[in-house]
Amino acid sequence: MAKEIIIDITWLRPLKLIGILNLLCGLLSFIISLALEDWVVSDENESSQFYMGLWNQCSKRDLIKYNSTEVNDQRDSNYGWVCKSAAVYAKYMSIVQALMVVAFLASCIAMVIAFLAYFKREWRFFYKISAWILIVAAIMVMAAVIFLPIKFVIKLPFSAFFWFGWGYGLAWSAMCFILCAAVLFLCSSDTKEIYHKQKRVSI
Repeated sequence: MAKEIIIDITWLRPLKLIGILNLLCGLLSFIISLALEDWVVSDENESSQFYMGLWNQCSKRDLIKYNSTEVNDQRDSNYGWVCKSAAVYAKYMSIVQALMVVAFLASCIAMVIAFLAYFKREWRFFYKISAWILIVAAIMVMAAVIFLPIKFVIKLPFSAFFWFGWGYGLAWSAMCFILCAAVLFLCSSDTKEIYHKQKRVSI
């Protein structure tokens, strides 16, 4: 006589957990990007050196171009790096700063909402709210990282080679992470992630 065995199968589809991890990576990229001062960097071999972050802009001139009196004056006063606010150096940096800061704060709010949805199953609809906030934040970051090089190239501080550094690259990284999190939050936000199924097998 054949015997029947019931097999209980359980599997996990952790889309929302992966989305939260993506969002955490995005926030980390945000924090580092906001702190770094190498969004734009000149060639270190050039006589006129320059770098600019989101908040400060610094430049350095070669004293060989000056006569000995000017060199001594420069060394006694402001020889070396001279820094000023990036918003003072270029008015468009105020727009970039505002876009990045608002996008970061929006992502933090979206993270709190996503955690509420993850730990409270009856609040799963919060995932959609978090996702749309992240989409808006990603659009703001994209606008900032596209707007900056367009305006910077128009107003070059010197005729020398320059490149966009880690701060600028991590801003792109933050945008990709939060956009990926938004997509994962929108995927089947009304369904559960842990599934159970029973299968009967005759032996």
